[in-house]
Amino acid sequence: MVLALFKRLLGRRPTMPRDQITRIPRAVRKATEPQVAAIQAALDELAALPGLADIALNKRAPKGFYAAAARFVAAYDAYVEAVSKHMNLGSAARPGTPEGFRCCHEQPVGVSGVEALLIYRTIRPWRDFAEVAKRLAELGEAQFKEIQQRHTGKDPEKIAMTDTAVEQGRLAFAQRGDLCPLLDPQTHRCRVWDVRPNVCRMHFVVGDPEAADPRSPGFAKVQARNIRLPVRQQVALMQIEKRMMLGVAPFLNAGLLQMLQFCEGQTIPEVGETAPRFAPDGQPAPKANRNNPAAKKFQKERAREQRRAPSKKK
Repeated sequence: MVLALFKRLLGRRPTMPRDQITRIPRAVRKATEPQVAAIQAALDELAALPGLADIALNKRAPKGFYAAAARFVAAYDAYVEAVSKHMNLGSAARPGTPEGFRCCHEQPVGVSGVEALLIYRTIRPWRDFAEVAKRLAELGEAQFKEIQQRHTGKDPEKIAMTDTAVEQGRLAFAQRGDLCPLLDPQTHRCRVWDVRPNVCRMHFVVGDPEAADPRSPGFAKVQARNIRLPVRQQVALMQIEKRMMLGVAPFLNAGLLQMLQFCEGQTIPEVGETAPRFAPDGQPAPKANRNNPAAKKFQKERAREQRRAPSKKK
């Protein structure tokens, strides 16, 4: 037992490129203080919104929530771009691009509750949403099975995120070669680029981008630079998520599917916002058309108008 413990603590454990720690030099931290301040301002705006805790109760976000969330991810993006410029990462491949799409095998990736809400709002109106949701479910289940198979605990449903089985299962799943369902398979571009998860936003692959494919012989030696959200802002985001009380799963696939189940296939609009409706097949519900003779909603009205109209003399 003691030997097993030492092996677990000191042995080489498989890690993914997104797990690599990148230390931001002091000079770069100093130079990017304005960008960090913008991130904090956006988080403060989110935190100040009334009714964050009511999202779980009313299935509605506070008024202004999505605009504030968009400003947060945009501010973080500006920070990442500023840091990458100072660290000369301009030529590095990035997930969600034709050059770096091989990074998109490394999924499902982690998300916060704020990110999950923003991404779900973006993808729910897609015409192919049903197919995307089905694929999210399939891949999420497949990854969990890979983790369960390596779990040595008594309860296969209770696995700590720090468990070795999680790291090993993530790696085994990535080596299956499945791409993220939010990636366009034709263009190899992320379909949610503006609201993509922060762990995709932060990620830069240094060197040959083909090695970022988990099936590549050079995958274990991939060098990445991960420009994470600064610690203080990470804590602020976690506090907002706790106040929302949604209990969103920390992985993209499960988190988005939780949103779908939580709002019963609809969306989570803001307070005072007219929510779009969706048909039973998942497609956006068609708008009623007065000019469509088959529109039952206006048949009675049309009949009344015809009765009022003067009869034509032959």
